[in-house]
Amino acid sequence: MLRYAAGRIVLTVPVLFGVSLMSFAIIHLIPGDIVSVLAGPTVALDSEAAQNIRRSLHLDQPLPVQYGIWLMGALRGDFGNSLVMGLPVAPQIASHLPVTLVLTAMSLLFAIAVGLPAGVATAKTRGRWPDLFIRAVALLGLSTPPFFVGVAAVLLLSLYWPSFKILSAVDLHHDPLGGIRTLLLPAFVLSLASATTIMRYTRAAMLEVLTEPFMATARAKGAGRLRVLIRHGLRNALLPVVTAVGVTAAHLVAGAVVVEQVFGLPGIGQLMLNAIYHRDYTQVQATVLVVTTLVVLINIVVDLSYYVLDPRIQQHG
Repeated sequence: MLRYAAGRIVLTVPVLFGVSLMSFAIIHLIPGDIVSVLAGPTVALDSEAAQNIRRSLHLDQPLPVQYGIWLMGALRGDFGNSLVMGLPVAPQIASHLPVTLVLTAMSLLFAIAVGLPAGVATAKTRGRWPDLFIRAVALLGLSTPPFFVGVAAVLLLSLYWPSFKILSAVDLHHDPLGGIRTLLLPAFVLSLASATTIMRYTRAAMLEVLTEPFMATARAKGAGRLRVLIRHGLRNALLPVVTAVGVTAAHLVAGAVVVEQVFGLPGIGQLMLNAIYHRDYTQVQATVLVVTTLVVLINIVVDLSYYVLDPRIQQHG
């Protein structure tokens, strides 16, 4: 198990290096200059004041040198200072990251709680009205963009349930329960498409498992219908579902950016969008690297789940 996990962790190193290189290159290809933002529109870019700003931020160095300076600092946990606010980047990310993590975790729990039983139910009732009804609702949830559902939910709840707190502050450190209550609606909105994805994967896997001979053997031995369905059916159908959950979790981290904007949540997505708008290179690079690391960690957890669920991987590593 440790050898398998170590191999997966080693494989993530070139991935993270490639992502850091791409994020650095892309942000420097964007037209415009951060010096014009810092110095103001009245200061010429070739003036002495502008050159001083450029030297203080190492922007007068070649791009490989700038990347090397940033990367060495990132390896020490120092992402540098924000080019706009002048504050260290790492504490800003640390203050915004909990909201995104809790929002993503709640959305994933919602998606699994809805998608998994719905997939089992549709497979068991294949071709009958519960199957058709759930699949129609799922198709609606998959085809409706989260930002539209979020805006519609905010408008409708504001009109017909004004006592429901929609856009209140989120303070997970001092009021965790209040923060979680505020995140309930955004997490539900974010989970709709993911629940549909998990439902479809579960249904497809269950339909295949239900035709296996060992299911008929379990029924012939007198096992109850629920026991056959859950213990023998769902357990053997979990491998592709775990894959779907891993992919869904990665999409939730990225999708949280839009939902945080709709509901005004102080998460990592809001921080990154503001940094992109102000051309804050160091903030964008650090935020992209942190989000990518989260996605990579999720994939490692999924790989370790394969090891637990599939005996073939345990044998061959």
